[in-house]
Amino acid sequence: MDILHFDDTSYEDEPCQVRIGEKDIVVDYEEDGKRILYRGHERGAGHYELTSEQVKGRATLHRFEGSNILEGSWIEDGVRGMWKIRLA
Repeated sequence: MDILHFDDTSYEDEPCQVRIGEKDIVVDYEEDGKRILYRGHERGAGHYELTSEQVKGRATLHRFEGSNILEGSWIEDGVRGMWKIRLA
């Protein structure tokens, strides 16, 4: 997972787990020793809206059919950024 904060801070190749179900998605990763879970639902083919209780976050992820890349944006406690996840 690559993460870009709009204040120019970025992180590359951060490990995460992604589980995509019939109409739902979970993104699971660790940040500063704390487990973060984003859970969401498909809002259209390949378009997901997610939330996280741990960081009071909201996010989107999108992918084209057959692609192994998810991309989107997020907001956590007023901080905004983008993320890109390469699926294995």
